[in-house]
Amino acid sequence: MTTATATTPLPAEPGVAIETLVGNGLKALDDYAGFTQERIDEIVAKASVAALGRHGDLARSAVAETGRGVFEDKAVKNIFACEHVTNHMAGLKTVGVIARDEINGIVEIAEPVGVVCAVTPVTNPTSTTIFKALLGLKTAIR
Repeated sequence: MTTATATTPLPAEPGVAIETLVGNGLKALDDYAGFTQERIDEIVAKASVAALGRHGDLARSAVAETGRGVFEDKAVKNIFACEHVTNHMAGLKTVGVIARDEINGIVEIAEPVGVVCAVTPVTNPTSTTIFKALLGLKTAIR
């Protein structure tokens, strides 16, 4: 597994830097595709906690950048996206075999569908992004 961090220096040439980032992203997707449900759930939990730790900063930025809404309301929506959504998805199988019907001989297997387009409204930019990112992680969207 290849691991890149925010401190990994990128090449100075923009085109090469972009190719490096895309290459790292594709390697990460390949690694992610092989993760177990337990590992996926751990990643979702860590992402949720990370977003929760920044809920106030994100709310402040949303109000400042859009000129819409109230900081406190945005902060509450960010907390909701982090905590409620993650708790609601806890225990939900989204990787590999997710159900078996022994009587009818049917096995349901979760498979990522590929790139998903997601619109983020100006009224809730951060909470919507948190929500969609957590869903993408949980369902192993590639």
